[in-house]
Amino acid sequence: MRCLQKLCCNTMAACSYLLNIFALCVSFAFISCVQVEDPCKIKSRVAADDKYCDKYWECDGGQAVQYDCPNGLVFAGKHRGVTEGCDYPWRSNYCEYPKVQINPPNGVEHCDWLYGIFGHETSCTRYWTCWNGTATEQLCIGGLLYNENAHSCDWPENVDGCQKHPLCNEDPNGNVPLGKSCNRYWQCQGGYPRLQRCPAMLVFDRRSLRCVVPPTEECDVPTTTPPPPEEVQEERQQVPHKSHRPSQEYQDPQGRSRPRN
Repeated sequence: MRCLQKLCCNTMAACSYLLNIFALCVSFAFISCVQVEDPCKIKSRVAADDKYCDKYWECDGGQAVQYDCPNGLVFAGKHRGVTEGCDYPWRSNYCEYPKVQINPPNGVEHCDWLYGIFGHETSCTRYWTCWNGTATEQLCIGGLLYNENAHSCDWPENVDGCQKHPLCNEDPNGNVPLGKSCNRYWQCQGGYPRLQRCPAMLVFDRRSLRCVVPPTEECDVPTTTPPPPEEVQEERQQVPHKSHRPSQEYQDPQGRSRPRN
């Protein structure tokens, strides 16, 4: 009789232990499927996914519903980013390890993803802004080149493996006339042009490509009058003074100016 009671007790204990283990496993499995933050319990009603940076959860009718960011974008937060609370993954470190983008690229011509900023296939001074699969060609002005790592226009010396500026194609360390200017010119330094001005009372000679005592065939004694508008326009369209910094803003495809991070 005692042996039978002992056997029954041991069997019940084993069953109880197994049931506890099963319940614990179910609990862990349930927790792993539940979001870190319930969007229905927070003020914004929107929460980031705990594994995938291009997905997020929104409270809809009292239930948490999962949504995808537009292709190429990641969740940035409610009322943030470029559209629908989503932004470019390289801005503000919105997609850091261990989070990953789970949705594959849905690229079209010129666009690796439907949304993004991408380098030009043949030019270092141009790039593409892609908005819902529509590519718009953009131009880096002022002698800047597109920097794929920074996703913005940058000084040429910061862009590796890119072509030199067209102004310096003939001589990477020579001088180039600036329009019809008599005292300003471009000085190429390693293939990149820098705006220079001749010393007082000298003019730039287009034949010798240096500053000389006037007169020359094109220029008399220099005056102090402002340069003509076409000369100023040409200067702005080509290369700015080195003291200027690359713009820290870009225009999205909707024409809105946004800061670069």
